[in-house]
Amino acid sequence: MVTIFSLGILSIAFIVQVTSLKKRFSVERGTRPLFFITVSFILAYFVYLVVFQYIVWRDAGLPSIYFIPPYQSIWYVINYHFIRFGLYYLISLAAAAAFFVAAQKLNKRFNERFFEPEEPYLGALSIFLLGNPAWGYAWMFYIVAMLSVAAIATSYQLLVTKENHRFSLYWLWLPVAILTIIVMSLF
Repeated sequence: MVTIFSLGILSIAFIVQVTSLKKRFSVERGTRPLFFITVSFILAYFVYLVVFQYIVWRDAGLPSIYFIPPYQSIWYVINYHFIRFGLYYLISLAAAAAFFVAAQKLNKRFNERFFEPEEPYLGALSIFLLGNPAWGYAWMFYIVAMLSVAAIATSYQLLVTKENHRFSLYWLWLPVAILTIIVMSLF
């Protein structure tokens, strides 16, 4: 379910990005709300998993009832899903936040030289959604892929076409994340 959600969100965002060529995603109306809605959905899904697991163990009878109160603390049920689901997203959220803060600070320090205003949100959204437990730490592969694409494109631009301006990753954040999901799903 979360795989389909991640792929769906990234695909819809990419389709909207491509179809609105003249009007880019705005930070206020597009990328920021999308990021926070996505994080909220994943948190709500985690709460759903915990509540549903409690109900399943409660209704299953012996020996499952020994996993819930009064035999175990409610923290046992929460930790059960946190280890299996929540931890991956918490780590990817921390990585997304670190990327976002670093991108914002670099951009501010170097006078908007590195990123468009929407790009930190697009990168953070992609990193966060790649925290799916099925893929492990796919967001690390995503960051390496983005850095590789940026290095190759910039080198090509400087060495072959002799153009000396910044190569924008604006159009690559979402498709590279989609390709990462597809590749990780195949393996």
